Parts: sequence; C-alpha cells; structure tokens
Amino acid sequence: MSVDRLKRDLLNKLINARIDIAAYLQLRTAKGYMSVSESEHLGQNCLGLCNEMRDRAPVLRQHYDVDERQILRQAALALSQVAVCMMTGHHDCPTFVAVDARKLENCLTTLTLCIMSLKEHHALGQA
Repeated sequence: MSVDRLKRDLLNKLINARIDIAAYLQLRTAKGYMSVSESEHLGQNCLGLCNEMRDRAPVLRQHYDVDERQILRQAALALSQVAVCMMTGHHDCPTFVAVDARKLENCLTTLTLCIMSLKEHHALGQA
C-alpha cells in the first residue's frame, strides 16, 4: 500500500471515529446514560485505531512533517482519552454507563481540530 493511500486511509478512519464519538455524545446527552455494550464498542474502536496508528507510525513518520506528526499525536491522545472515559463510567450501575459529557466534548473538539489540520496539510501538499 502506498504512503498516500495509508495517509488517506488513516484520515478516513479518524473521520469515522469522530462521527462515532459525535453520535455517542449526542445520544448520551439526550438520554443521560448509555449501555455498557455501546460504550465498550466505542472504547474498543478508539483503542483499535490508536493501536493501528502506533503500528503504522514507523512508516508514516518518514512521510509526515513535524507538524503533522504532532497533530497525529494529539489525535491519538484524544482517542485514548475517549477510550478511558468509556471504561470508567459504569461505577453506579453495571448495565449503564454515565460518561462525563464535557470530557467527551473536549476530546471530540480536539479530534475535529486535528482532522481539519490534517486535511489542510494534505490540501497544501497537493497544491
């Protein structure tokens, strides 16, 4: 797989993760809680993407500039924070999770900014 394709694939996965987090947050805000299975699913997806980013890092490190690498680190940090939020929300009831919506919103905002920055870098590189 070419490096450009890897970059596009990673960006698309970050966008999909952002969509999943936004949908989860919207439901969480409306209901006030989420099921354990929904939370575990989102947490596992975020951790999986973090692992994939870590596995691809040696190849991509050579083709991303310093700013892009920092943006990817911030995106991975936001994803890992989402995953930790998903793991820590079911203290009171074993079947429902009450995740801190503000923490999740902060992670979503960070991830959104990272995606926008990566898109901008990609567009500048193509010009």
